[in-house]
Amino acid sequence: MKKVLAVSLAASLTLAMGTGAMAEEEKKYTIGFEPYTLTNEYFVAVQDGFMKACEDFGVEAIAYDPQGDPTTQASQVDDMIAAGIDAIVYLPYDSSSCRTVLQTLKDNDVAVVNIDTVVEEGDYDLVDAIIASDNLQLGHLAGEWVAENHPDGANIAIAHLQTAESCIVNVEGFWQGIKDTAADPDAYKEVQVVEGGGDTEVTFSAIRDVLEAHPEVDVIYCINDPSAYGAIQAVEDAGLTGKVDVIGKDGAPTGKHNIKDGKQVQSSAQRPTYMGYQSVVTALAILNGEEVEFNTAIPSYSITAENIDEFDLDAWDSLEEE
Repeated sequence: MKKVLAVSLAASLTLAMGTGAMAEEEKKYTIGFEPYTLTNEYFVAVQDGFMKACEDFGVEAIAYDPQGDPTTQASQVDDMIAAGIDAIVYLPYDSSSCRTVLQTLKDNDVAVVNIDTVVEEGDYDLVDAIIASDNLQLGHLAGEWVAENHPDGANIAIAHLQTAESCIVNVEGFWQGIKDTAADPDAYKEVQVVEGGGDTEVTFSAIRDVLEAHPEVDVIYCINDPSAYGAIQAVEDAGLTGKVDVIGKDGAPTGKHNIKDGKQVQSSAQRPTYMGYQSVVTALAILNGEEVEFNTAIPSYSITAENIDEFDLDAWDSLEEE
């Protein structure tokens, strides 16, 4: 059975350096990086980690930006195959409709490391490794915050990204966090779910409409910090600052600054730079015949007003093991 790397950073570095030396003797590998967009700073941070690892291990990198267009993404994957990639780090635009792309990669003997946006379980046979944040935990931490800070219940709006399996799991974890923590989970009501696209402007427009229709909203849960920033702007526009708690996700510099400024109450943090780096470590291990774990979940952590001073507001994460 195929597996994905689940070892400490120190061990990963040792493995990759060893396999990198083998690769340099036998062949210089080429690895592609194909996110579904680089307009979101989170994916830029993932790419930064990817590029750093490629530099460290002497890997040739090919990276494209489909700018949120699934047709362009599929075309760019074809271009990478034509360029002779040995492996690809792949974040599909839509987890539910990427099998054709995955099959094309498989047919061309390209190793696939699927990161962050996890493909559906029915497509696991076409990937060699999965590395993602613990998406259930990311949502759970936010749900815990809501239950602890709104003990009598809350009216909740959600700014979603419904094409991403990771975000679907985030929202499931959010409600599970409330259920596991609240004295009366039934006191927490879902007022409305809107498509925010993970985007500040889209979320602003969507949440502005929600607040006009439902001024009773107490909490807005957003699936990333850029969408939380849009929700913050909508709350301010509606004159509800201080009355509605906005929650984000990712631990982005934007989110950290908003928490520090009292505009956002919580963000469940991911480690995108670390993830991007580990994706190359994993790809090298696969290419050199190493046995690796199939599904690696990177733990998340909660950032709030109480612990915000422990973090660098302008950095995502580090490559050091935490």
